Amino acid sequence: MSHDLPELPSDRPPYDRPSPTWSTEEPVLLEVRSPDPHSGAHRTLRLLRRAYRWQRRVATITALGYFAAFLTLTVKAPALMARPGPGGLPTGLLLALFQIPVTWLAVLLYEAAAHRFVDPLARRARRQLRVAVADREQAP
Repeated sequence: MSHDLPELPSDRPPYDRPSPTWSTEEPVLLEVRSPDPHSGAHRTLRLLRRAYRWQRRVATITALGYFAAFLTLTVKAPALMARPGPGGLPTGLLLALFQIPVTWLAVLLYEAAAHRFVDPLARRARRQLRVAVADREQAP
């Protein structure tokens, strides 16, 4: 995609490349500080991964948990599922139809979690990446 940002700088430490036998230059060692995992972009990315995992789990447990409860009731309590509910419809059919709103609820929870937790972290990570790239371009 054309709007993708370049990848984050590599976390690998610099290494000493042996000079070719035909080269007269001495190898140049790069001095790079090891990244602090408790601050900056690394912390933001770690928080972003954690928030995204939490977001997926809540939505998945909401949708699949209801579906598993419905299946369990169907197998373990068929008399309950056959009992007439409001409007004369069987309880099992009402619970089956109720899966649609529960799925929408899972989608809404997913969107709300993304808007509240994941999107701000993604914006912060993107901003930190832009600053890092700008600093690297300005360095001699």
